[in-house]
Amino acid sequence: MIISRFMRLFLMTASLLAAKDMRPQQPFDLDTTFRTEINTWYVSSILPQADGKVIVSGQLKFPGDLSFRSGARLNVDGSWDPSFASPAYMGGKLTPWNGKVYQQNGPGIRRSWSDGTLDTDYVINPPYVSVLQGGDYHVYPDGRILMSGVHQLLDSIRGYEGLYCLCWFSNTGYLDTTKTHRQCAGSLDFFRELPDGKFIGSLGNPPNTASWEGTPTGSNVIRFNADGEWDSTFQANVWWGTAYRFLPLADGRVYASGAFRITGITDTLRLVRFMPDGSLDLTFNNYLNFQSIELSGSAGAVVGGVLALDEGRLIVTGAFELVEGESRQGICLIDTSGNLLNDYFNGPGCDDYTYQSFTYGGAEGIVPAPDGSYYIWGAYHGYDDGTTNDTLQRMVSRLYGFNVGLEDKQGPQLQVTAHPNPGGDHIWFNGLAERDPVQVGVFDARGVLVLQAQVQPNEALGVSGLNPGFYVMVLRTEGGRVHRVKWVKE
Repeated sequence: MIISRFMRLFLMTASLLAAKDMRPQQPFDLDTTFRTEINTWYVSSILPQADGKVIVSGQLKFPGDLSFRSGARLNVDGSWDPSFASPAYMGGKLTPWNGKVYQQNGPGIRRSWSDGTLDTDYVINPPYVSVLQGGDYHVYPDGRILMSGVHQLLDSIRGYEGLYCLCWFSNTGYLDTTKTHRQCAGSLDFFRELPDGKFIGSLGNPPNTASWEGTPTGSNVIRFNADGEWDSTFQANVWWGTAYRFLPLADGRVYASGAFRITGITDTLRLVRFMPDGSLDLTFNNYLNFQSIELSGSAGAVVGGVLALDEGRLIVTGAFELVEGESRQGICLIDTSGNLLNDYFNGPGCDDYTYQSFTYGGAEGIVPAPDGSYYIWGAYHGYDDGTTNDTLQRMVSRLYGFNVGLEDKQGPQLQVTAHPNPGGDHIWFNGLAERDPVQVGVFDARGVLVLQAQVQPNEALGVSGLNPGFYVMVLRTEGGRVHRVKWVKE
């Protein structure tokens, strides 16, 4: 059989590509089998599913769309899943709860089933409330909601009339009349629950005007108790800017990311670690230099999210192109002292693109998925992991996790399992060969570290404070072995 010169070149190219694909995959290598067709504008939140599909929220356009979608579901290869309900009534943060999904939609919150159809048991426009400006929200284990922003309450019977920035709602969407709703100057834009049940949050105000219940706070970043009362023992002295994300630690310290200024410091800070009293933790490099060269925005570089990879390393995402003068487009790795690392993400990262005369680029966040892989998302076209430059990546990308290549490096792994699985308030681990204490880090479906503990191999881990949903547990033994265990709380 005669083979043409073109066919010989084709076969040679195919064999070279196959050889390249045979290389051992490393953690956080780009998975080029996953590509979306989202062209504009951005993805603000994602929720990986146990079946490999991914729910995405934001302002999205797929080929053929004449108007934006606020949400959609992607198939395992990243393609659009037309079986997901449309419109999806999303746009902002997604939170799983009891087989359903809470979702920001404009200034308010809605709840849907896993197929995107609205849960009609949840009231969208409750009495006594006029939802005005969206902020953030927190879901309690029983499905109740704590919502921030700016909202007008019309409950004259109980004396709640006017603008409120922190409001409680039942798990059916009605205003919780048993709670003391809170007021502040401006708005409460972002907040996060701390391990002790308190909350840390970021107020949206002009410089030096922050107040809570009529009392000046002296800081845009504040801490408040579980009932919403301002905790004056925490003083961060943030007089300008916003903290977008918080990552609490078990000892009371907390990472804060965004772009803000602190009294007495001339620099704009983008990633800091606060002590339990609100002062800067001087053992951390709070002046890590993030820079934006081409991206649009008056605040310059902005750090969006922080994910604890393990007890010694953090993945940082945001809208930036340089970190400490080194190329890091939208994603980087640092240690817990604030030093830039080269272990992963030392390639170019997220490529930028232009939409309506603005230049976008960067990762909003990164989250582990049920299958052990990781997803990054944000506003970018193209992703380069340092080895593979895939210009067809759009807004959401899948990266290989730590379950690849381990056998070649460390030998056969012990099979560690959690039981019961699904389970309730206590977990036991099977398969741990060592008798020494085990360090356990528990990550939720968003990749947020929600619990750190030390247990004996035959001891139960208490998880009564966790919401129902999917979790990944990272176990590190005294002998240096690391095990990842997937677990579902009912």
